[in-house]
Amino acid sequence: MTGLRSLVVIVAVVFGALRLVHVALPLVFPDTRQGPLAIATLDEVRGQAGFAPLLPAYRPAALGERPSVTLTYTPWPTVAVVWRQGDQFLSVTQRRGGPRPAHPPLARQFEDIAGSLWWTDEAGSHLILAHDNFWMQIETSLSARDLRRFADTLAEY
Repeated sequence: MTGLRSLVVIVAVVFGALRLVHVALPLVFPDTRQGPLAIATLDEVRGQAGFAPLLPAYRPAALGERPSVTLTYTPWPTVAVVWRQGDQFLSVTQRRGGPRPAHPPLARQFEDIAGSLWWTDEAGSHLILAHDNFWMQIETSLSARDLRRFADTLAEY
């Protein structure tokens, strides 16, 4: 009976230590965090990502009310907010740091928005913006005119 009690204590200590390492490892080494994570509401993004997302105040009702929100931690903290209704969509991706997102060679700048690149293709209209220490990517199935309105109405959530 004494041996069984010792075995239970040893197993409990080992499992406790393993659980502690499992929980503490992402805090010590942030690159090991899981992702992408589905976030239930936009209010949770600041606490999970460490920054408040920039979102366009202009969003046509045809895109729906509730977006889906995902968060990835590696290689850079990135929040993606997507509104989708049928074949129409709006995707706003905000990433802290890193190099400029990939873009086609024919991408051009909006006349009065410094650091912007935009283009259209079969999938829709695309825009890349530099904002402070963040890269913003806006993709939509709507027109380039709407893309401009999205960029003009970006505000912190």
